[in-house]
Amino acid sequence: MRACLRSTVLALTAWVLALLAPASAADGWVKSGNSRARLVWCDGEPRSGATDAQMLAFLELQLDPGWKTYWRVPGDSGVPPAFEWAPSSNIQSATVYYPAPHRMADQGGEAIGYKDAVIFPVRLVARDPKAPMPVALTFSYGICKNICVPAEVTLSADCSPISAEIAASVEAVPRAPGQARKSDPKLAAISGSVVGAPPRLSIDVDFGPNAGAVDMFVEGPHGLYVPQAAPATADAKGRARFTIDLSKAIDARDLLGQQLRLTMVSEKGASEAVWTAK
Repeated sequence: MRACLRSTVLALTAWVLALLAPASAADGWVKSGNSRARLVWCDGEPRSGATDAQMLAFLELQLDPGWKTYWRVPGDSGVPPAFEWAPSSNIQSATVYYPAPHRMADQGGEAIGYKDAVIFPVRLVARDPKAPMPVALTFSYGICKNICVPAEVTLSADCSPISAEIAASVEAVPRAPGQARKSDPKLAAISGSVVGAPPRLSIDVDFGPNAGAVDMFVEGPHGLYVPQAAPATADAKGRARFTIDLSKAIDARDLLGQQLRLTMVSEKGASEAVWTAK
């Protein structure tokens, strides 16, 4: 289970608000094909001490109209983004947070990802909290319109004012288990089995009233492929049932005892849950 984003957000609130201002569209952008990207990060921001070395950077990706890119689980086609921090120094770890994705039609089937633009908050932890932390990144990703092409950019951190869109990107990240906000979706029940005949799961999610469009995405461990749930709509009470047919493309028995991460998305919020397959 990944670390909670909540403490990081609280620690950075003052910093984000202090930097909130329109950002120049020319600052730090690197173009690749039908997209451009930049890495927003200011070294030298106040840190409270040797035990508090966590800060946020922001990887901002903008796509030409009609183009899309992919989530960490890209769906039936596409490639997930890859973040290589080797060019940086004094970084102990860099945890990328993915905003809630969308289901999209694709020539290869059904893709999961983002259209037009996406911003990835990144939690950075310094090896030496008292030393400077210059940040650089090699970012590899796929973009797709009628054809899908790989893209790669090498970015040096740009110390630009934080735009309102970048500041809001933290709120777009699905909340980790146990940290859901009141308006976020909640896992209600899971029935079925990965070793049933046939192997099938029914996942009930409570999105709450007036949730608008809803969806749910599932991830297996260690890159193990898991078919996505069929689309569903919420009923009058805000509950939706998603069904996953595990009889196709995989041996569902490989999932037995493994943890599946469920990402539940609505127009009012997004959250995650973890379920051990049985």
